[in-house]
Amino acid sequence: MNILFDFNHPVDVNVFKNAVRILAAEGHHIFITYRARGILKRVVETELGDFHPVRIGKHHRSSFLMKVVGQLYRDCHFIPFYRRNRIDLSVGTSTNVISAWIMRIPHLAFEDDIEYRLTFTHANLFATRHIMPEYIELKKKNIHHYRGLKELAYLHPRYYSPRLEELDPYGLKPEEYVFIRKIARVSLNYRKEDDLSLTAIKKIRSLGLKVLLSLEDKREREIFEDDCIILQEPIRDIFSLIKFALFCVSSGDSVAREACLLGTPTIYTGRREMRVNTDLIDLGCLFKEDTEEAILNRIGQLASRREKDNIGSAVKVKIERDWEDVTQMIIRHVKDFDRRRL
Repeated sequence: MNILFDFNHPVDVNVFKNAVRILAAEGHHIFITYRARGILKRVVETELGDFHPVRIGKHHRSSFLMKVVGQLYRDCHFIPFYRRNRIDLSVGTSTNVISAWIMRIPHLAFEDDIEYRLTFTHANLFATRHIMPEYIELKKKNIHHYRGLKELAYLHPRYYSPRLEELDPYGLKPEEYVFIRKIARVSLNYRKEDDLSLTAIKKIRSLGLKVLLSLEDKREREIFEDDCIILQEPIRDIFSLIKFALFCVSSGDSVAREACLLGTPTIYTGRREMRVNTDLIDLGCLFKEDTEEAILNRIGQLASRREKDNIGSAVKVKIERDWEDVTQMIIRHVKDFDRRRL
């Protein structure tokens, strides 16, 4: 098959990269497209550059209306791409689902952010299959569920092993530091988020712990550089840095889930109420705190190394017994359509 994988966000590259390589090794012809957005170009070229990724469209930050216009603009440019490359199947989220629907090309949409209505609704309306975690309890003819979280496509132990030597450039040892991810407030999803308080960082330092800080907005560096080790990009293996932290604090939801799946307890300081986080909250790994007082209290609780051991063990059992290998789930859905062509 000629299979198109379209990426809209850096996490999309991680979710699909193992499936892309396995399908290519099995003889399928893979096409990669992406929308210009932040570091996405660099991530795509680093991880999947040998597939010659093609940029289509750009990211619109200004308003919901501009996002809709930008998505339709991309769809218009996808139509000749489908024809020229004789695409048999489209896989990704839903940013090119309308053009695939117009061209009568099957589209597999992997959307799990039900709170972001634009893309989720498009997937429901136009995708051949809308594939989501089972705790999103929706029923519709094109909806398919799986057990677990999409981040297991790349953080499942079959595909990822943390490396202790990644701490050496920072002079760190396991569990002597806290990993913090601070996102920039440029997306419609995050504009209402509060700034990460220096009070929380001072609290962590007072407990004798170091702070490893990942800043999306590099202009904020001067605010935090006296109290933190600030990561310099590109980072070869950010997941090892997260894995060996005592705990994580993140205002971004993707990093919060990734940390939990690596067995690192996480304080999520973003204001978004996301159903996709339900399992991790119920498991006692993800702690959504909305006030500075609650964040400071949780920091004190998670400073115990025994807390991390208990949470890590619970997550390991969940991965082994309950949650799916998401990469294999993606491949299974793709091969359903390959069989239909024979």
